[in-house]
Amino acid sequence: MSAPLAPVVPETIRWERSVEVLWRRTATGVVVLPHDSSTASTLEGLHSALWLALVRAMTVDTLVDHLTDHLDDDPAARRRVVGDAIRALVASGAVRESLNP
Repeated sequence: MSAPLAPVVPETIRWERSVEVLWRRTATGVVVLPHDSSTASTLEGLHSALWLALVRAMTVDTLVDHLTDHLDDDPAARRRVVGDAIRALVASGAVRESLNP
């Protein structure tokens, strides 16, 4: 039996910061505290850059363009890595699908 596949991040969805998240920049990244959590998370590297890029809602492709300094040269790998980072931030409650199409 094979393991279930991770959900795909559709190309047309725009992503944004969850408005209920408290956050602060630190010397090494960003600390986020989602509204429904009692645990703060420290975002570093790509995750921190992704959070900071989401000043406005963006698609995965737009985020890939903004985050080139943190990504590999392979276009497929770039999309996969950004998709994985979005899924992690969605799971933590820090990022959500944009309510404004």
